[in-house]
Amino acid sequence: MFNLVKYRYLFLIISLIVIIPGLISLIFTGLNVGIDFAGGASVEFRPQAQVRSTDQVMKLLRPLNLKDLAVILGDNKTQPANNTIWIRLSTQVDQNVEQYIQNTLKQKYPGAIINPYPLPLAKPVTLVTLVLPPNSSTVLQTSDVRALLNKLPNTSDPTKGPPSAIPSPTPTASVATGKGTPIVSKVTPTPTMTPSNPANIPVSVADISQGTTTQTVTILTSTTVKTSDVPKLMAASLNGGGPYLQLISNSEVSGSVAGETTRNAFLAVIAAAVAILLYIWFSFRKVPKPWRYGTCAIIALLHDVLVVLGIFSILGWAFHVQIDALFITALLTVVGFSVHDTIVVFDRIRENMQRRTVETFEQVVNASLVQTLSRSLNTSLTVLFTLSALTLFGGESIRTFTLTLLIGIFSGTYSSIFNASMLLVIWERGELGFDRFNRDKSVKGRDARELARTGR
Repeated sequence: MFNLVKYRYLFLIISLIVIIPGLISLIFTGLNVGIDFAGGASVEFRPQAQVRSTDQVMKLLRPLNLKDLAVILGDNKTQPANNTIWIRLSTQVDQNVEQYIQNTLKQKYPGAIINPYPLPLAKPVTLVTLVLPPNSSTVLQTSDVRALLNKLPNTSDPTKGPPSAIPSPTPTASVATGKGTPIVSKVTPTPTMTPSNPANIPVSVADISQGTTTQTVTILTSTTVKTSDVPKLMAASLNGGGPYLQLISNSEVSGSVAGETTRNAFLAVIAAAVAILLYIWFSFRKVPKPWRYGTCAIIALLHDVLVVLGIFSILGWAFHVQIDALFITALLTVVGFSVHDTIVVFDRIRENMQRRTVETFEQVVNASLVQTLSRSLNTSLTVLFTLSALTLFGGESIRTFTLTLLIGIFSGTYSSIFNASMLLVIWERGELGFDRFNRDKSVKGRDARELARTGR
C-alpha cells in the first residue's frame, strides 16, 4: 500500500508555497473589489451592432475617466435584436418636438417604449430609441419609421430654456369718477413676453439604425453614474466610432451599502466555519478528542479560502479581475464542498479505528486515505471538468463565479486529502511542538496503538 502519510510535511510545504505569494499580495494590494463592495454604478446597454471585445468598450469610454472601470459582455435573447431602432435627429430638440415624436410613433406602435436622449456630441443632437415589447407581433421597419417622421416640426434652442409663449394682454382696470357720473371701467392692454426662444430651427432625421445583436454590455465603475450621465456614455461610444447604445438598466450602490455587504460577507464565512466546527465536533463525539477533527477541518477550510483569496488578489492587479457578490456565493460553496470531502475521509478513519485495532494511528489514516482516494478524485474531477467548460465557454458574466469554484474545488480536494488528515496525524503524534526534535520520545508522545502492538 502506498504510504501517503509519510510525505505529510511535503504536502504541507506545497500548500505554503501556494498560499504565501497570495497572502503577500493580499497584505500589500488587497482585492480588486467591484461596486458591490466599493460602491459605484452598474449600467447595462444593448449595442446596435456586435462588440468584439471588452477592450473595445474600455477604449471608447476612456475619455470619461471612469474609476475602476470593468466591462462585461453578455447575451440577452429575451428581447429580439430587431425590436430596437435608433433614430438620430439632425439637431437637439425641445420638449415639444420630443412629445410630437412620441405621439406619432405610439400611434403606429402601441406599447412601444420611446426614450429621447440629448447627446453632447461636437454638434449636440437628440437620439431617440424605439423598443417594442418582447412578445410584440409587429415587425419594425426603418422605412416605416422614416416615413412617419418625414415632416418634423421646428424646434427651439433647448439650451435657452422653454420655447417662447404667445403674448397675451394683461387687463388693468382704471376708474373714472365725477359728480353725478357713473363709474366706468377702462381696460389697458399691457402685453407680457417670455424670453425670446422661437421654434425656428428645422429638424430632420439624420440616421435610422435597427438592432442586429442580442449582446449586452455591462459597465461597472466606482464612479457614480446618474440617469443624467447616461447620454455621456452613449455619446462617448459614437465619438469613438462605436455602435449606438440602448439603456437597459442603471443601478447605483452607495458606499454605506457596499460597506454593509463587506461586513455581511465576512460574517457569513465566519458563521459557516463555526457551524462546521460544532457539527464535526458533535458528529465525532464518540471518537477520542473529537474537537481535533473539527479543528483540522477548519484549518483545511481556511487553506482553501486563503488560496482563493490570494489567487484573486494576484489576478486583480495582474489582469484587473474584479470580485462581486457572486464571489462570496462561490466561496461559501467551496467551503461546503471542501468540508464535505474532509468529512468523508474522517468518517472512514473513524470506521477503520474500530476495525484495525492493532495498527498505529498513522497506518489507519493512510489506509483510510487510500480507500477514499479514488472516490474523492472521481467526484472532484467530474465537477472540475464541468467548471472548466463553463469558465472557458460560459460567457463573461459568470466567468468570475465559475473560476472561483474551479480554483476552490481543486484546492478543497487537495486540502481534504493531503492537509486535513496529515494535520490530524501530526497532532496525534505530538509533532506540533518541539517534541519532534527530541529523539527520545516519552510514552506520552508516542502512539498508544503502536505501544499496544509492540507490547512495550
